[in-house]
Amino acid sequence: MKQIVIISFFIFPLWLSGQSKYTISGYITDAGSGERLAGATVYNKSTGKGTATNTYGFFSLTEKEGLYNLSCRFVGFREHTVNLELKNDTLINIPLQKGVEIEEIKISAQRQLRGNPELSVLNRQQVDMQMVESAPVILGERDILKTLQFMPGIKQGAENTAGYNVRGGSADQNLILLDGVPVYNVNHLMGFFSVFNTDAIKSAELIKGGIPARYGGRLSSVLDVAMKEGNMKESRGMFSISPVAGRITYESPIKVDTSAFIVSLRRTFFDLPMVAFQKLNGDNYNFGYYFYDLNAKANWKFNPGNRLYLSFYSGTDKLFHNTRESKTEKSSYNYNWGNFTTVLRWNKMFSPKLFSNLALYYSRFNHLQTGKAESEDAHTLFKTTTRLDDMSLKTDFDYYIQTQYTLRFGAKVSHLTFNPNIIQLKSENSDVSFNEQNRSNARQAEIYVENAFSFGRLGLNIGSRVSGYFTGKKSYIHFQPRLAVNLHVTPSFSVSTSYTQMAQNMHLLTNSSLGMPTDLWVASTDKIGPQLSSQVTLGIAYESGQNFIFGVEGYYKKMNHVIRFDEGVAFLNPKESGWEDNVLVGEGKAYGVEFLTEKQKGRLTGIFSYTLSRSDRKFDALNRGNWFPFKYDRRHDVSVLAEYKLNKLYNKSRSISVGFTLQSGNNLSMPDTEFEGMLLPGTDFADHPIVWQKRRFTYSNPNNFKMPAFHHLDIGYNITKEKTENKSITWSFSVYNVYNRMNPWYYYKKDGKVKQVSVFPLIPSVGFKYTF
Repeated sequence: MKQIVIISFFIFPLWLSGQSKYTISGYITDAGSGERLAGATVYNKSTGKGTATNTYGFFSLTEKEGLYNLSCRFVGFREHTVNLELKNDTLINIPLQKGVEIEEIKISAQRQLRGNPELSVLNRQQVDMQMVESAPVILGERDILKTLQFMPGIKQGAENTAGYNVRGGSADQNLILLDGVPVYNVNHLMGFFSVFNTDAIKSAELIKGGIPARYGGRLSSVLDVAMKEGNMKESRGMFSISPVAGRITYESPIKVDTSAFIVSLRRTFFDLPMVAFQKLNGDNYNFGYYFYDLNAKANWKFNPGNRLYLSFYSGTDKLFHNTRESKTEKSSYNYNWGNFTTVLRWNKMFSPKLFSNLALYYSRFNHLQTGKAESEDAHTLFKTTTRLDDMSLKTDFDYYIQTQYTLRFGAKVSHLTFNPNIIQLKSENSDVSFNEQNRSNARQAEIYVENAFSFGRLGLNIGSRVSGYFTGKKSYIHFQPRLAVNLHVTPSFSVSTSYTQMAQNMHLLTNSSLGMPTDLWVASTDKIGPQLSSQVTLGIAYESGQNFIFGVEGYYKKMNHVIRFDEGVAFLNPKESGWEDNVLVGEGKAYGVEFLTEKQKGRLTGIFSYTLSRSDRKFDALNRGNWFPFKYDRRHDVSVLAEYKLNKLYNKSRSISVGFTLQSGNNLSMPDTEFEGMLLPGTDFADHPIVWQKRRFTYSNPNNFKMPAFHHLDIGYNITKEKTENKSITWSFSVYNVYNRMNPWYYYKKDGKVKQVSVFPLIPSVGFKYTF
């Protein structure tokens, strides 16, 4: 594989270079806001050649001198045609108007043009933001991650949670990017909501097979989420409210067609009525919970070749309880966790064929618990901290050598700091800390090369990523080859295959025996190496015009150096020498077949997906060294998400949406044996209040309990009234779990019996949105 990459890097550019030609380059934008459109297509009707815009809306197309007719398209926008006479290198900006084409478009080469044409429709899935906005939801809160879970091969962790598992992997094996910055915790309220405020999101794309070499650091998938850039034409705003949260968004040009900004805030209401009631009641305490998300972004276009972006995100969950017994005696408890990300990016077009992006970013996940008690003569403090800091500098280049060949290359350097579960106890006479030995630092350096070819019906991407990870006295170097091939046997029928090797240098510690686990990010160390995986896929797809897509794809994935807490371990023991003593290292495998039917246009749109899969794990110290099912090994998964647009009445648009999910149950570890524990001398066993010290459990057979099948039906109704050209009101009505299926959320064992806990019955909700 190494020799193939080297040959492709040096030989193909020479082979493709020939007679002098000229290059048409530029950007495709939204005519209404000036935002650049990633993945839009540019098709030369005169020659049958074409290309797609990159992440920043840039395209480059090389042709001979002559008269040409260019057709530009993007989903949700009207086609735009440009006629030009090519005599020299030409830079153009192409604005597209929003709108939907009613007529069907004949199958042509243009349909095959899209970002990453070498990837199959099942390996690369673009999230339809219109579907996100119209899908039935719980408590009125739209969520990208929950919409993703209707896709084949993507399984939710627990009912109505944002966490997801891809093709037999665990949740930490998904690289989730917000404007190119990793987000290390995507959950609010134990995962019931994600950190993504859809009012601030422009697009999202998931890649789960044939992952290009420009992505790295996780084993299973990449979710690339892009924030809106801000309207460069006019000021616009949006206000929305649901039963649990309110959102407000405002965007405006700083200087028309030159610079713009956007700010979006979401906050829940859980705490407001509770605190108000406690104050009115005259209580000497107050408690509550809320979370918020704040997104902000600004961009400056200095000239056609240079543009600067500055993005910011902050999101936090806050749980608090404060008590005042008297003027001198009071106590407080605060439990906060959340993310902070920021990135400065510089886009530069060096020439009509060479485009670059330089980014400096910082990402932090912080988990903090504090307890304070104060009196006249004593002050005590209890604090636990978990924190991950990631500071990185990266650069990416797109070199459009010829229409058929694009060379992508780049590099990244990172400094990571891990502080898992640091405990501090402080009073007037002492100040003691535990788990200080778990602090660690790591440095990381990565380079990659991609060779993307498009020869008519054949799309090919061959490349590699080399990563170096340096921690303690250990250095880990990994060469990760990537290959993706997509061949259109006919204009409508294609065959695809891919091979991917990935390396992940960090681990997420999750206790499998708890219903609500505490997750800790830790670095690979001298004892515990990085996780590794290799995956191969093979699939076929049939695309009928632009209306229907049918796809079938099989995959096989092998994982090494996966870790988990030893059974029965619930936290990091301060007396241990390090977290490595509480975990087991093993291997995993996953394989399956995915089926997809998707309708993209017309009044009825949506997807039907089915996945037949298996995922297993093996650890020498568990289950006598034999394979056992992964916690989220769900053999069968059927999902349907659809929207039907009703006839428009005057200025009102109406639609009905339906979501249905049927899945095999998860696997849980239930204790095999329960016996009495041994207390300290002098302790009264009968009166001892701490149950876990009175009983001990053994876990000889992990994931030995299969939960029953999980299913629910949701329906939604949306009505939008256009008041003026720029003002509209939208009402959204949803019913979650229409037939009141009490799906188990988790189980526990009590007195030898397994008890079920269900959380979500039938839940109606309503949401309101005002756009101005």
